Amino acid sequence: MKTIIKAEGIYKTFQDEEEILKGVQLEVEENTFTVILGPSGSGKSTLLNIMSGMLKPTAGRVWFRGEEVTSLRENDLAKWKRNHIGNIFQNYLLLENLTVRENIEIGKRQKPTADEENLDFDELVKMLQIEDLLDKFPGQLSGGQQQRVAIARAVIKKPEVLFCDEATGALDEENSKKVVGLLHELKKRYGITILFITHNHQISYTADRVITIKNGQISHDYINESPIEAKDMVWE
Repeated sequence: MKTIIKAEGIYKTFQDEEEILKGVQLEVEENTFTVILGPSGSGKSTLLNIMSGMLKPTAGRVWFRGEEVTSLRENDLAKWKRNHIGNIFQNYLLLENLTVRENIEIGKRQKPTADEENLDFDELVKMLQIEDLLDKFPGQLSGGQQQRVAIARAVIKKPEVLFCDEATGALDEENSKKVVGLLHELKKRYGITILFITHNHQISYTADRVITIKNGQISHDYINESPIEAKDMVWE
């Protein structure tokens, strides 16, 4: 498999704070589900934000299919994010004054390309089991339903890499299993590469690869030879 995104010598220091990332080296292969584990303050979310172009590193470079992302000008970086990546967050970040359909269509419009380069709307909402929610507003939905809408918004434009920052952090066990299962199905069906940040070890058992970050450095990195199905995750 080919490397799709690479972090090279990533350091990050915030003003008046200690060094958060300390020379992280990471290559991610396309069409894989990678979990990055670590406790609060370990640097895992900072690394994700740098790799997705939301933060600039203090030092180091990020590459996407051989192109250096960290050297892009602001307008070109915004275009890269629209065309190639998607983001899912813990708190959904749906627009409360728009319906489910309108929230999803915003994601579709983010990619200024022909419609055939986006995923089929009806197919996607059916897969995510939100076809009966399209005319509702976010405030009328449960947390699990809102997160499925957020997934639809992020993937409707068919991103090559999907960055998930604690995407199940606000969900209960049942909905967490559903969301992780849906993400695996998206990877399988559409070839989307997924980077999933979490502190939940149970999710790592479903992944193709598991990376542990401790004190701003990668402490473990291994291939999961026998991943389990998301529905078989056992909460401790």
